Amino acid sequence: METKINKFKIKKVRQRCGFQSGIDVDSMGSKGGLSLAWSGDVSIVLQSFSSRHIDVIIDEDGKK
Repeated sequence: METKINKFKIKKVRQRCGFQSGIDVDSMGSKGGLSLAWSGDVSIVLQSFSSRHIDVIIDEDGKK
């Protein structure tokens, strides 16, 4: 999800949408930020992030 709101506001939006967890990259000026949200028994390993990407490895029930 691309968003122009800050990390604290996107956390509230994520919770209202029923997602338990997430990774957020703040917006920079007029450029939008990024948010990756998920729920359930999913293990997320953050590899890298920038203002343009979020790179993760997803491990769901032992399957990568």
